[in-house]
Amino acid sequence: MKFEDLRILVVDDNVNMRRLINTILYSVGVREVVEVDNGADALAMIKDWKPDLLLVDYVMDGLDGVEFTRRVRSEIDSSGTRLPIIIVTGYSELWRLNEAKKAGANDFIVKPFTTKALVNRIQRTMSRDLTLTEADRQAEASPAS
Repeated sequence: MKFEDLRILVVDDNVNMRRLINTILYSVGVREVVEVDNGADALAMIKDWKPDLLLVDYVMDGLDGVEFTRRVRSEIDSSGTRLPIIIVTGYSELWRLNEAKKAGANDFIVKPFTTKALVNRIQRTMSRDLTLTEADRQAEASPAS
């Protein structure tokens, strides 16, 4: 995976967070980043502009990140393909992570995060086609080393 080949949609109602994420993505070589400030517009956007990855805020007015993820999984994903989704949040409670898992998120990152942490999450997400729940099941099935 090359960062310069990725098309990333950033969905966050906070303009400053969108700008920060955008700056980080461009600094590591991503060339195509589109920003949207709400989940409803993002759903419409991904039907026409096909991103490779979604970075979605957990807490937004209207359609929050968890419900957005559920809708992508049920309305957008076609058989055999699944759009990678990383939930971005300022909250680290375990129940939020569990909600993101149940919705079908591929990963979860808590603000504030470093450039390295975001890059690592993107690399991990793009290198495997697993949701958080599937990764947990796979880890449970693997014998301990």
